[in-house]
Amino acid sequence: MIGGRRIGVFAAMSLDGCLAAADDGLDFLASVQREDEDYGYMAFASRVKAYVVGRRTYEVVTSLFDGAFPHVGKWPIFVVTSQAADMSPQDGITFGNLKAMASWLESQSPATDGEEVVWCDGGGQLIAALSAQIDEWTLSVVPTLLGDGIPLFPKGRPSVDLEAVGAVSYESGLIQLRYRLATKG
Repeated sequence: MIGGRRIGVFAAMSLDGCLAAADDGLDFLASVQREDEDYGYMAFASRVKAYVVGRRTYEVVTSLFDGAFPHVGKWPIFVVTSQAADMSPQDGITFGNLKAMASWLESQSPATDGEEVVWCDGGGQLIAALSAQIDEWTLSVVPTLLGDGIPLFPKGRPSVDLEAVGAVSYESGLIQLRYRLATKG
């Protein structure tokens, strides 16, 4: 928890732990896309109070949506980047470095209550930096081995103990794993 905010991850990865192909490609996700299945996204999104994303993920998603970031207007958005000073301010989006995130959460986002969360969405470096402070994890494993790509869990992150909350298997072959930060003691 950071500044009274529960942090949650809702992410998809290949079976070998990649968020995307080496070229930032997300084509592997198409193998599990179903018109009538959102894999719990809407239920998760209904609990989100703010959104934190890494710059690279922000840029990839923006390019997929013709230059418009799809979450603008839904929640306060904080893009973590070492290049914050070079980024042009945008309505509903704050650019800042990781050290500024906690103060931004406290000043720009509502505190979370109960099951509400701040969504931490990629990339691997951001998730690794925050992994010891992430309260809940929803990881959708796509039945694909990319062989090479951008890892969800890069080396050098701290060791974190988690407790299993549940797992769901879908007809598409996707398996969704849910964990929470283990309680100490």
